[in-house]
Amino acid sequence: MKELSKVLKHKTPKSKIRELFDLASGRSDVISLGIGQPDFNTPKPAIDGNIEALKKNITQYAPTRGVPELLQQIEDKLRTENGVETNWNENIIVTNGGSQALTLTFASIFNPGDELILFSPNFISYYYLAPFFGVKPIEIPRKRDFSPDLELLKESITPKTKAILINSPNNPTGYAYSHEEIEFIAQIVKENDLYLISDEVYENYYYDGRTHKSPASLKEMFPRTITLNAMSKLFSATGFRLGYIAARKDIINLMEKYHQYTVAGTNHAAQYGFIEALKMDKSFFDPILKSFTERRDLVYKRLKEIGFEVVKPKGAFYIMPSLKNFNLISQDFSERIIKEKGVAIVPGNIFGSYSDDRLRISYATEINKLREAMDRIEGFIRDL
Repeated sequence: MKELSKVLKHKTPKSKIRELFDLASGRSDVISLGIGQPDFNTPKPAIDGNIEALKKNITQYAPTRGVPELLQQIEDKLRTENGVETNWNENIIVTNGGSQALTLTFASIFNPGDELILFSPNFISYYYLAPFFGVKPIEIPRKRDFSPDLELLKESITPKTKAILINSPNNPTGYAYSHEEIEFIAQIVKENDLYLISDEVYENYYYDGRTHKSPASLKEMFPRTITLNAMSKLFSATGFRLGYIAARKDIINLMEKYHQYTVAGTNHAAQYGFIEALKMDKSFFDPILKSFTERRDLVYKRLKEIGFEVVKPKGAFYIMPSLKNFNLISQDFSERIIKEKGVAIVPGNIFGSYSDDRLRISYATEINKLREAMDRIEGFIRDL
């Protein structure tokens, strides 16, 4: 029979995270430090908004770009919280989570042969979406503290470079860009006639008084910036599958075309849950961020005590310890520790070309489980 898709067959490996959870399936003793979702309950207004929409039989196709009231809420959020001026009827589209926001972005700005620059390690979908659209990812290794090498960034730009992608705070490193770094990258974008893809799904997870800066809020940057965000992390609603994009009008128009002919829209009733969530006072998140700060501090301290080289995260809820002091690569470590100690940890090698000597640990887990997981990791290292 004729050959199936070469891109899916040869350039898109099976998710190593899924393989990890396959190993854990059926075991009640496993503590997962692998999953990238918050562990607090979705706020009641989001749940109630969804339920009320269903009671009103709002089960038809939604408007392709999203429910107007939701688009208006997002416009208001972008203006008041991010300093980004948009027109809800022209500059915003609702997506099936942050993942589809990425897909729409790739579909709308790239042509085969274009290059995308990103700092490595980085989120896995950036790498594996690229072949679907004929895009070549150019990885720039991060510095030892996971900060971006901005001089190497300038040197890496070629005539084929179309865009730079940043994710701050970052999955998997926990690094958060300073305002000065954002401004530096924005200047490079303008000087080289590029686009900037800014993935801001973790914008609320900043520690130690740091604050978020949206590149699209900077002078002359809105036309060049595609801002991605989602309901998932702030409202612990990964299953709602709702995200959004803000960009200039002609880019959103192209996204609408792709959106219409691939998925035809997003969950109609769930959008009313998102509307109610966006109306909430953000102070609900204060005790949650305090809890995540405590978890970060616990995991960072214990990993150092166990003997890992580790950088303290500035944001998100991931930490990426180095295996430099141990005679194991990341895949071997992950496979052995889940079998021997019942701890699920994602190997660093899936996050790019420069992290086979690292692990990604998610500390979005109840703190007593984190303590037990750290004890098990210590026992594993002791047994090596």
